[in-house]
Amino acid sequence: LRPHVVWFGESVPAMLEAERLIHNAEILLVIGTSLNVYPAAGLLDSVPGHCEIYIVDPGEPLVAAGLKAKWIKDKASTGMKTFAESLLKKE
Repeated sequence: LRPHVVWFGESVPAMLEAERLIHNAEILLVIGTSLNVYPAAGLLDSVPGHCEIYIVDPGEPLVAAGLKAKWIKDKASTGMKTFAESLLKKE
């Protein structure tokens, strides 16, 4: 059995679809990544200027300079709760 992951050197499934969706995003949620592995990390280059970006990851932020992202420094299970609460406060 093979895990549902992309190994180094493999192409990313649905990459073109992801780029299309990001062009129209109002909110982008990135979970559990250092944002150092391409081509997926390059998707951030396609985010429209009005899009809010949230990153949930316990590591140090390695986000490119100029990227306006809200960093939730936590593991995914509890960071998602923080993310959901922040959205509810906006309503």
